[in-house]
Amino acid sequence: MTGGRASRTRTGIPRRPRSTASAAPTMPPPTIRMRVPSIGTSLMIGNGATGTDQHAARGSRRYSAGAHCGGSGPASSGGCRATSRGSRGRSTRRNLMTWEQRTNLEYSSWRLNAPAVAGRRLLLAALVLGTTAIGLHGIGSVLGGAPFGLAEWLIIGLFTVLFSTTCLWFWTTTIGILLRLLGRHPVDLGRWHPDPADAPPLAATAIVMPAYNEDMDGVANCIAATWRSLEATGESGHFDFYLLSDSGDEDRRATERQTVAALRQRLGPGLRLYYRARDTNEGRKPGNIRDFCERWGDHYDYMIIFDADSRMTGESMITLVRRMQANPQAGILQTVPLPVGQRSLLGRLQQLAASLSAPSIATGLAFWQVSHTNYWGHNAIVRIRDFRDCCGLPPLPGEAPLGGDIMSHDYVEAGLMHRHGRGVYVLPEIEGSFEGMPGNLIDDLKRERRWCQGNLQHLRLLPGRGWPLITRFNYLVGGLAYVNAPLWMLLVSVAAVDAMIMPESTWLGAMADPSSAAVWLIALTVFVLFAPKVFNLGVALSTARSPGYALRLLGGGLTELVFSVLRAPVMMLLYSVYVGRILRGRPAGWSPQLRGRRTVPPGLAWRLGAPMAAGALAVAAVVAITEPAFLPWLSPVLLGPMLYPLILDLTSRVAPAWLVPSTPEEDAGRVPMNRRVREQRRHHATPEPQALSYAEVPAERFRPMPLQPLSVPTPA
Repeated sequence: MTGGRASRTRTGIPRRPRSTASAAPTMPPPTIRMRVPSIGTSLMIGNGATGTDQHAARGSRRYSAGAHCGGSGPASSGGCRATSRGSRGRSTRRNLMTWEQRTNLEYSSWRLNAPAVAGRRLLLAALVLGTTAIGLHGIGSVLGGAPFGLAEWLIIGLFTVLFSTTCLWFWTTTIGILLRLLGRHPVDLGRWHPDPADAPPLAATAIVMPAYNEDMDGVANCIAATWRSLEATGESGHFDFYLLSDSGDEDRRATERQTVAALRQRLGPGLRLYYRARDTNEGRKPGNIRDFCERWGDHYDYMIIFDADSRMTGESMITLVRRMQANPQAGILQTVPLPVGQRSLLGRLQQLAASLSAPSIATGLAFWQVSHTNYWGHNAIVRIRDFRDCCGLPPLPGEAPLGGDIMSHDYVEAGLMHRHGRGVYVLPEIEGSFEGMPGNLIDDLKRERRWCQGNLQHLRLLPGRGWPLITRFNYLVGGLAYVNAPLWMLLVSVAAVDAMIMPESTWLGAMADPSSAAVWLIALTVFVLFAPKVFNLGVALSTARSPGYALRLLGGGLTELVFSVLRAPVMMLLYSVYVGRILRGRPAGWSPQLRGRRTVPPGLAWRLGAPMAAGALAVAAVVAITEPAFLPWLSPVLLGPMLYPLILDLTSRVAPAWLVPSTPEEDAGRVPMNRRVREQRRHHATPEPQALSYAEVPAERFRPMPLQPLSVPTPA
């Protein structure tokens, strides 16, 4: 609307006039105290219709799940009567539950009922502890038996932590592979079921995309691809899109508005795409989503959270909504987003690795975490009421990097759901969920450093009261993902020093004998580290559509395996540096992500990689002079760092088609959006400013999202 003309909400209640420069929220009753930050820019870019007209046009799609059929609502194929979520209240929620109970038979294949949860975790613990015990027996044999000195006990302690963590991921992935081969769902352990034919009307859902100084061409491509796929299902009337900008520069905001206008013009009036820019980016991404939940959350039952590079098929989003409707105990349902869209060698290798391994890992995690899985912050559906009531995220006490805003906020939001008794599930069977990724190692490492800081912050939550045991375990494993790197370095260093300077050390003699315990221990470690990759590659080869593609897939899988061997020690060193910097009080910051392909200039690659390469060469020279027999055993650890400048350079370049094939999803045509995006980009034309018309976002129904304590107070 414009000027001071009054308008009405979808329920017909008069709405106060609002200025286009500064929008005042709809205030709650005066007895309720709450924080109401000012909103900067709140616009929907339309084709001449006002905000009220847009709401009236789509009012018919806002029906409750218990609506009676027989009307002629334009958005409903069944002609279901529309009612606003905000007006239906508690009685309609009771009708919803009654409806779900009446349709229990049709919904039975979608219920996430998990039998024998304790038994699953005991099985996993037995497998992990049993394999760790075998490794400890081997390390004890290598060390020559008691009595042990300080170095030997340090080696045993470090090995126990590191090897048990590796065994956890080995058995998680192996269980996931077995379940997928057997066609069993990881939660209920039953056979995979097709979606039931008789499903309820879809609930109102917002697709929320936070953005912070993003490349708007990429954002537009993702929105357009997702919308085209959703539109093809015939169910697009149940979904609204929100681009939630935290960009601080007015020029960027102008570009964002132009992009939204171009999308709205190109994709037609069916696309309801709203744009909102905050005055400040208080709370960063969690604060951005919190602001949406407080102001517009009551318009919707669910929200599907996107990153700026997320894209999903319409079928996958509809399935998420139906699964959420079928499981009222669920607060978050997480898909397994696969990276797509990169042409660099690093991107192609990681896309192939994720395609082969991520579904199996997620299946294994869903098997033993069940309703206490982690949430990855995007490509997931969230029950807005539960999220708003449970997941208000406060800052950690103290200063960054270990205090302040929580960088890996998604894990903590999942933990808050767990603490309030709400389920968080991973659903690896839902295909059609994708994301972008950095195109070179430098940009990828910036993201890794931010995740490292966030996971170390999680370790501060371990002593807090109220967290379920499995949630604490998730925090611990997430922290160890980065802390293990300096522990591995310490283990290798202590073992090397012990072997070279202690005359009574049995390391060198044991490794000189191919039948010794040391050789078998190293073989066991290599097997546990890399066998899941080989297993997943074998499964993919068995289902390849043609012998030619199977051969290319085999070559690409072996290339990725070699790259993993070279990259592992590099990441170990870099993670160790990141952990050290964070412990010294140097935060990672939250800079905009660089998601496109950027070639690393050779000069920059050599300048950044030379210190690591020089250090690895120096270590190799010292070992070759003092204990040459030890050098072959250290060579797998030293080779990657020696080649680090070349790795930086070569992996940022476009990958030859013969070296890394397309992923199975691309080969099978399950990523149909890429072609559409390219066509849309070629025909993209930014409209002239005078051709734009602006309409407001939906009327605000402010409901506070209270901050949750990170430790439950001790009962009096």
